[in-house]
Amino acid sequence: MNESKQTNRTGKLSIHTENIFPIIKKWLYSEHDIFLRELISNAVDAISKRKAIEPDLDEKDLKIEIKVNKKKNTIEVIDHGIGMTTAEVKKYINQIAFSGAEDFVEKFKDKQANIIGHFGLGFYSTFMVAKKVTIDSLSYKKNSKPAYWECEGDIEFSLKEGKRSEVGTTVTVYLNKDNHEYMEDLKIKELIETYSNFTPFPIEFNKEIVNQKEALWLRKPKDVTEEEYKEFYKKLFHDYNDPLFWIHLNVDFPFNLKGILYFPKIKNQIDINSGKVKLFCNNIFVADDLKGIIPEFLLLLRGGIDIPDIPLNVSRSFLQQDQQVAKISHFIIKKVADSLNEIFQSDRKKYEGFWEDINHFIKYGILTNEKFNESMRELVIFKSSQEDFVTVNEYQERNKSKDKPQKIYYAQSEDTQVSYLKLMKEQGIEVIFSSSILDNHLFQDMEMKNKDVTFIRIDSEINENLIDKDKKEVVDAANKTISDKIQEIFNSTLNEKIEASFSKDSYGEFIKKYPESVLILAPFIRTQDDFTYIKSYEITPSAREKLGEEAYAEILKNTYFEIKAETKHLKSKNIPAMIVFNEFTRRFQEMNFMQQSTDFDMLKNHTLIVNPENETIKSILKLAEKGKKDKVELLIKYIHELALLEQKRFSGKELTAFIEKANKILNMIK
Repeated sequence: MNESKQTNRTGKLSIHTENIFPIIKKWLYSEHDIFLRELISNAVDAISKRKAIEPDLDEKDLKIEIKVNKKKNTIEVIDHGIGMTTAEVKKYINQIAFSGAEDFVEKFKDKQANIIGHFGLGFYSTFMVAKKVTIDSLSYKKNSKPAYWECEGDIEFSLKEGKRSEVGTTVTVYLNKDNHEYMEDLKIKELIETYSNFTPFPIEFNKEIVNQKEALWLRKPKDVTEEEYKEFYKKLFHDYNDPLFWIHLNVDFPFNLKGILYFPKIKNQIDINSGKVKLFCNNIFVADDLKGIIPEFLLLLRGGIDIPDIPLNVSRSFLQQDQQVAKISHFIIKKVADSLNEIFQSDRKKYEGFWEDINHFIKYGILTNEKFNESMRELVIFKSSQEDFVTVNEYQERNKSKDKPQKIYYAQSEDTQVSYLKLMKEQGIEVIFSSSILDNHLFQDMEMKNKDVTFIRIDSEINENLIDKDKKEVVDAANKTISDKIQEIFNSTLNEKIEASFSKDSYGEFIKKYPESVLILAPFIRTQDDFTYIKSYEITPSAREKLGEEAYAEILKNTYFEIKAETKHLKSKNIPAMIVFNEFTRRFQEMNFMQQSTDFDMLKNHTLIVNPENETIKSILKLAEKGKKDKVELLIKYIHELALLEQKRFSGKELTAFIEKANKILNMIK
């Protein structure tokens, strides 16, 4: 095609408003980095078109060059693609709303069905970072002359004959003063690797090929080796560790989707930003914020998904919700669940082998996505005190119980609540281990969906099987049991203020029921506002006798203990005391604690189970009878802190106090 002699000309861009550039710079493209992606995509498109027309094109022309001139503050993107005539520059550049891809697809649809670059709005993303942009282009058409276009970010442009001598296009971006960061070599490499890593042609920068060219998900799973999967993962995510396993997605109907989802090692940190599932459109990176296309729990994974037909806005940066997106999301969830199910059924040992690394991901998915919950909740496994892994159904089957709901006992780990765990093992009671910060929420969910089970932490109650039920209580001359004495000594020592609290009405009812108590209790009463407070343990033995067991029991019932002592005759005599903390109160507080930024002592209120069968407890009673108050207090506080050690990590101050008590106790041995 011959061109008439060109002359320098100037003109105005064919746009509908003079405010187009402020819109481009501040609204149309939210991320400045993508300007290089768009220029590379245009170059890929130009090369693809030329290769379609000239199948024997020299290999050296099948590349894109990026050059940085730090003195001039310029970035050049150079290709040997199809090039443009002056008329085409006017059409595709000056008339912003048009794209050259449509005409080409229609003309060469039999040869090249996959056109990704669009000269048009994509090209104008350069003005987010540029004070000036030039194009020097020579068309592949015979007798063409180079076209040179220049614009300084307003609606004025100039168009004249260029200097390009080889077919192709050079776009030169003159960076403005706010964007000199793009002069750094590392920044350019980062942009290429992020956005254009899988373009089908080499991208050369500083005489080095920067991109990988091939996206592994474009190949069929049967054609990819295990080593290739691992190597691809390491290059893509700069991770020296092998992934645990992966799922290769390859579907053509009812939508076109290809990708690989990798399962990295996920330890105790649940952070949806730690994963990186990247979205590509025809090998061009679009986004890694995929909350619009895949559910949140899958964002813990790593990998890439290429969806050529995904609906995008003009910048390709944000997803638009539609029915197709929802279908893709459901497909991915099902594919992940099916793959995990297949491993569970066919290779249980492999599933158990990587459970520690993926259990947080699975539990998070179960709690946040109902479809995944339905598929996966019966595949949740727990390490067991029987030294294997067990599902909830398997636990129920091998621990048959008449209790409804059946109790499933659990511990935080094999290294915590060790006294309780030892007792349970001695009685042949199976315990599972809760390894995740999500387990409280998981147990709640499982209990809601399976009314036949309830999860009980082993320190939430003393199992009836651990108690010596045949043990008879010993009563002294004052009709007071050993258990009563122990509880009073421990409660008095561990609580600073011990008072029964009665409202105006409840105290009136108490007096009506026990009228003689008015005079008996007078020395032990204080009133404040509309409440009556009775100093329960300061009531003398003679006053208690006059009150009677029933009245005194009601006073104790209304007495508040921050730390409450109870006695249980345990089958094991080696344990002096254990702390129990109501399962549902503790679970509720722990779940709330995860969402609080302030420190909160969940163990402030708890019950201390004291074992009357223990020799140390018996010695404390004897010391109390002899009036050895200091020794009694030292031993009781030491036993209490010893029990606390199984519940929490001591602060430096707490540990120092504990060691001081231990040393004092050692000094008591003579």
